[in-house]
Amino acid sequence: MTHEQAAELVSTANDLLALGDKLDAAAHALADEGQPQSRYQPLVDATGHIAGAICSTLDALTDKGVEGRTPR
Repeated sequence: MTHEQAAELVSTANDLLALGDKLDAAAHALADEGQPQSRYQPLVDATGHIAGAICSTLDALTDKGVEGRTPR
C-alpha cells in the first residue's frame, strides 16, 4: 500500500466514523423523543454496519501488514 492509499483509507475511515456518529446521534434523539423503535432502528443498524466495515478493514490491514507483509 502506498502512502497516498493509506492516507485515503484513513480519510475515508474518518468520514465513516463521522457518519456513524451522526447516525447514532439521530437515533438517540428519536429514542429520546419517544419515537417507536421502528423509526430509529435502521439508523442503529447502519451504525453497526459502519463499525463492522471499519473493523474488517483494520483486521485485513493487520493480517496483511501495511505493505503486504505478514506482521511479526
